Amino acid sequence: MRGLPTSSRGADYNLRGSLREARRLAPVRGMLYRDAHYFTATVEVDVPTMNAWLPAGVRPVNPGRADVFAAWFPDCTYGSVYHEAGVFVHIKTIGGRTGIHCPWMILDDDVALILGRELLGYPKKLGEINWSLDDTTISASAHRRGEELLTMSGRLGDVVSDAPPILGRPHRNVAGTLGASLPRVIGFTPGEHPIETRTVHLDDFRIRGTERDPIDRMGLGAVVDSRLHRVDLSAGSPPIPLRPLSPLFSLTRLRPRVL
Repeated sequence: MRGLPTSSRGADYNLRGSLREARRLAPVRGMLYRDAHYFTATVEVDVPTMNAWLPAGVRPVNPGRADVFAAWFPDCTYGSVYHEAGVFVHIKTIGGRTGIHCPWMILDDDVALILGRELLGYPKKLGEINWSLDDTTISASAHRRGEELLTMSGRLGDVVSDAPPILGRPHRNVAGTLGASLPRVIGFTPGEHPIETRTVHLDDFRIRGTERDPIDRMGLGAVVDSRLHRVDLSAGSPPIPLRPLSPLFSLTRLRPRVL
């Protein structure tokens, strides 16, 4: 249209402009997230029960462990400030490293939902997360469709000098949709740059499930440890396809991945 500047005619949305935006959102050497907070409880896992919720070929560690968490992201490259809650199951990977698979996650931001589901295979759904943190205490609760699913609260303790990573482990998530595209296991490892990790002395930890969010049926058990991680996150290694799955995977995982 005559008289409009070039950017108004859509030049920022062509291939060159889209590549420029992609580099801004995922800088090769910069951080995607700054000062991300993960309030996590590492829990025991009943391995036979959890196996039913994992993709074929993905095996939990033994003894079974999972991180049940609520998180706050105050600063990221795409401008959202949001919260998440979810479950990271500890799994075996080639080379003997402990990886993670995410069978359930909710959050309160649509952009992070789309990016996480479509690019990285996290089964993200919209929910509501309450978050409170001061100098000595922390609490969080996660809700979806009017039901409270996760409640955590406690008192902050000492700094942990040798804390395990919370997100910077090899991931084995599932990408792909119904139709001609087969679901597939993808692998990637986010870059984690620790700021500080502190122990949390839990005063309350409760998991409840619903028909659509059956996290109470995944074999999650007693709390082993609880921490507050503060980390910066970079892109790390990009996702690559590892293994195709049966077309029935999506059908059999409508709950808890879709509904």
